[in-house]
Amino acid sequence: MHGNYDQIALLTETIELFKGLESVDPFAISEICHWHRYPKNSQILSSEEHSADVFFVVRGTVLARSFSEEGKEVSYNEIGAGGIFGEFSAIDGKQRSASVDAIEECVIATMTSADFRQLVRENGELGLRLAELLVTKSRALTTRIFEYGTLPVRARIQSELLRLCDGAEIRANQCTINPAPTHYEIATRIATHREAVSRELNVLALEKIIEIDRRKIRVMDVARLREMNNGGHSRHP
Repeated sequence: MHGNYDQIALLTETIELFKGLESVDPFAISEICHWHRYPKNSQILSSEEHSADVFFVVRGTVLARSFSEEGKEVSYNEIGAGGIFGEFSAIDGKQRSASVDAIEECVIATMTSADFRQLVRENGELGLRLAELLVTKSRALTTRIFEYGTLPVRARIQSELLRLCDGAEIRANQCTINPAPTHYEIATRIATHREAVSRELNVLALEKIIEIDRRKIRVMDVARLREMNNGGHSRHP
């Protein structure tokens, strides 16, 4: 279905790829988009699927992840409102490299690869914004690969907590991550197992760096956590 007026406005006011681009006509974009609702825990894309649509997250949050043949889960990133996924296959025509699932109810607009490529070809400013988006994703992936290969579990957990703080609000050197990912979810993000995450988070709690609640993690001293993490990076270049 095509979007109503409110959805059309959300598309260019929410999606980072389009936000603030005066050369982008929201109604023209809406004409080539279809709108979908996905319930919580539903699958949107499957790994190795042969499709090439681009997906724009208007409301909700999705998770990109893969599973090994042995069933081990690796989480790549959560994509919230304003984000985009599926652009890799739209650009190179290859099969999907990850599964994407709705971790809460989502409203998503989709665009075919042909329409997306035509839109980028016709709008140089949009093309530059897309390049910036792809560079940001590449840098984030490079950082994670470096951490997997060089840092011990404790330092990888510290890095993940700092990333979560950067996505939240830091006040008076403190940050509340709410809702916080489960210990298992953190483990899938940093290439370790749940028991190691639980052990290291408990150590940080004993050191008064964090407080752990049911679905919250309060970082009590962000500066101290950052200092500890920088030390971990320097010891493991």
